[in-house]
Parts: sequence; structure tokens; C-alpha cells
Amino acid sequence: MIDFRYHIVSIVSIFMALAVGIVLGAGPLKGQIGDTLTQEVTQLREDRSALRTELDAARKAGVSRDEFTADARARLVGGTLSGGTVALVVLPGADADDVKAVADTITASGATVVSRTTVEDAWVPDDADATSTQSRLATDLRRSLGLPSAAASDSAPLDDVLGAALVSTSGGAVTDAGKRALDALLGAKLIDVDSADLQRAGNAVIVGGLIKGDVAADRDRAANRLAGLAAALDRAGKGAVLASDVGVTGFTGAASVVRAARGDATTARNLSTVDNISLPLGQVSVAYALAQQNGGGVGQYGLGDGVSAAYPPIPAP
Repeated sequence: MIDFRYHIVSIVSIFMALAVGIVLGAGPLKGQIGDTLTQEVTQLREDRSALRTELDAARKAGVSRDEFTADARARLVGGTLSGGTVALVVLPGADADDVKAVADTITASGATVVSRTTVEDAWVPDDADATSTQSRLATDLRRSLGLPSAAASDSAPLDDVLGAALVSTSGGAVTDAGKRALDALLGAKLIDVDSADLQRAGNAVIVGGLIKGDVAADRDRAANRLAGLAAALDRAGKGAVLASDVGVTGFTGAASVVRAARGDATTARNLSTVDNISLPLGQVSVAYALAQQNGGGVGQYGLGDGVSAAYPPIPAP
């Protein structure tokens, strides 16, 4: 009974307050409330106009900076990697324009892209049979390349195979075992290699893209597997850079190989990453990060989460 009375009193109080507000708003406070609302609306419009002006100015400044960096790119990176050799590895989902821009920047830096390898979607097996098939293939190829046998827990035994075939600290011609390994990977439709005069490179640059799909767990698994491949390419040579474009806050419904690499402490201690290669700044950062790798350094660069700086240290002239 007490609870019922309490609710009745509460409801009556609410209606009384509404009635008083209506009376006051229509009577003695009508003019004051109207003036206040008018002032607030006017101020909001002025604030919106000012913010739009600031946003337009920021966009114009950003476009100007990008245009300057693009036009000055050859001078900014010229000689940075002089005489170096690079294996360009393109991951599933990589944007063709980003790949071209990175390749052009590497060339402008004085290095030579000696191979271009496209990694197919099948590199990340989607069921137990595909996993078993890759393990059997890896057993033979690892033995022929002189690599240690993969541990039973190794879910990506082919990563080191591709790394050893494409990259070495001394570069040079691809070995016969390396050629057989690449042919086997081609035959299994795991990669595609585009090179008229294939050589092993001293460094690797891996260009990735957004990993899409309906199931988040599958996207994350693919991102982690491809980040592991980038780490293997880094181990095989003098250093590697993994580059993609993930934005400042990432993308809904997609995974990022760069974020996966940064999320693994061991990988992040050895492999450099760049997360804004659609921008000229990011493309220049790839060359600078590779130069830093050759000097024994490592870093995570760009505009997204987990970066050590917006861009790598600028190499000495």
C-alpha cells in the first residue's frame, strides 16, 4: 500500500511540475526563454561556421603538404638505399596504386626491386586439409633449402621457405633449391612471381591491405598469419618493412596486418611497419624505415595506434 501511494505521489508531482513550467513559459518567463534560445541557436551557428572554416583550412594544408612531399619525393629519398636490392611482396588485398607508389619510391631511393611476389589468399589455409597439405609441402622444401624441420606446433611452416628463396643477407642469384621452392609454391597456387631476372634481395618490403570477411575471427587469423610471413622475410635478410594503410582509427569489419604485427611483441621488436602508405609521407617513410633497418634499428611509423613516431629518423645526407 505504501509503495502504491509513493508512486501516486511521484506521478502527481511530475504533472504539477510540468504544469508550472507551462504556465511560467507561457507567461512571465516567455520572453526570457525565447531570447535565451535565440542567442544559443545564433552562437551554435557561428561556432559551426568557424569550425567549417578551420576544417577547410586544415584540409587545404594537408593537400598542400601531400603535394609537396610527392613532388619532392625523389630528392627526399634519393641515395637513401643506394645500391640496395629489395624483394617486393604483395599481400592479399593490397591496393595496386599503393604498391606502385612504394615501388617507385624504392627505385627513387637508389635501390633495385629485384623481384615482385604476390601472395595468394590460399597462403592462409581455410581448413584442416589445406593446412595438412601445406605442412607436407613445407617438409620437403625446408629440407632442400637447409632449413630446420618445422616444429609440430608451427602453423606456418612455409613462411621461412618463401623468405629463404627471396631474401638473404648477401643477396645474389636465387639458388637452385630456391628456384625449386618457388616453382613448387607457384604450382600449389600459393604465390605468383613477376620477375624477368629473379634474384635474392638483401631487404624485403611487404605491402598489405585490409583483410575483409564476414567472420572477425577468420579476419584476425589471416592478419596474424600474414604478419608472421612478414616477420619471416625480415629474419631471412638484412631487414624488412611491412606497409599498409589502416587509417587513424582502423576500419570496421576489416583486420589489418600492420596492427597484427604491432600487436605481437616479438614481431614488433624486429619488423618495422608503416600504416599510411596511401600518403606520400608514408611512402617516404618506407624508404627511411628500410634505411633504419639496415642500420640495425626498428620502428613503427604512421598515424595509427602503436606508432613510435609519425615518420622514421631522416637519414644523414
